[in-house]
Amino acid sequence: MITLSKKYVIGVHVMFYEIEMFSGYVDALLNTLKTVDNSSNITLDFCFNTAQHLEKIDTNLITEDELVAKFKTELDRLSEYNVNVKYHTTNDRFYYHADYRRDLNYHYCKLVDFVLWGETDSFFPKETFNVIESLAQHTDSQGIYRYILSFSDRKMWDASWDVLVHSDFESYEYDHNEDTHFTNPNQAKSPMSIDRMNEINSKSTEFDFRYINYPKISGACLVLSSDLIKSGVNVPSCLIYNDDEGLSILAQKLQGQNYLQFVCKNILHVHARRHPKKRLYVAGEDNPHSFIDSKNDNFQKFKQMSKHNISSLITGKDKFYEYKDF
Repeated sequence: MITLSKKYVIGVHVMFYEIEMFSGYVDALLNTLKTVDNSSNITLDFCFNTAQHLEKIDTNLITEDELVAKFKTELDRLSEYNVNVKYHTTNDRFYYHADYRRDLNYHYCKLVDFVLWGETDSFFPKETFNVIESLAQHTDSQGIYRYILSFSDRKMWDASWDVLVHSDFESYEYDHNEDTHFTNPNQAKSPMSIDRMNEINSKSTEFDFRYINYPKISGACLVLSSDLIKSGVNVPSCLIYNDDEGLSILAQKLQGQNYLQFVCKNILHVHARRHPKKRLYVAGEDNPHSFIDSKNDNFQKFKQMSKHNISSLITGKDKFYEYKDF
């Protein structure tokens, strides 16, 4: 058991079509919480979103009330731990994960030492708080307060991402075949059980911290020091989808040569980007693995608007799109 010296928030935005994999996310939270003996230092913040601007709920399969009930049932499982659980639901406005993470960062950076980004298709490692507390001992002693921490992942898209790849998975080739890579356990998009993640991480007797001075950010299970957010690094207001990319751009612009990102190379997190229950209950769509090109026209338009805003953020040219433009 570890006694926390720092305060934390873990926040996650849950869309209605993600509800059937939310149980696994809660399983992973419990796997992590059971390592802490003063869990009152942790706040769990949730947003459950049933907005239907982009996707409609297939009411032949489930109702909105039933979706909300499923969400609240999962939250009840956290009650046995002395942890602060906060949540809100939304169903009538444009408000998605980029908005949620922006608000999460801004609000909690004044209340906690570290803000952690959860994602419904991801598992924080069991060692999460031990890793952060160990790193904080070092950074505090060195007067380092503004930084990002990433846990390692399985094999990712190209060699530029190898800095984030777990030591056990570096030697694998990335499988670019959309039909196979999401079933390959060595690939970053595939599911992995909590037990298997724990087994891999249990081999490490000490933490292997590396650092880079440029942003290489995958949003799931990301750890941000509150001082970094207080300095202005956040998801830009213009971002409506690409939250991790927008944060990377702003961090680079604001921190410059002082940018610092730690990577724990031998502690794996799971981000099952092609989870078999990632996109359910969407009317007129059969796309459980959430393939981008199989999503509806509304989503495609929304994504193009977000790409335009990313380009404008980089170049400093052109007007940003707003939700009203959609």
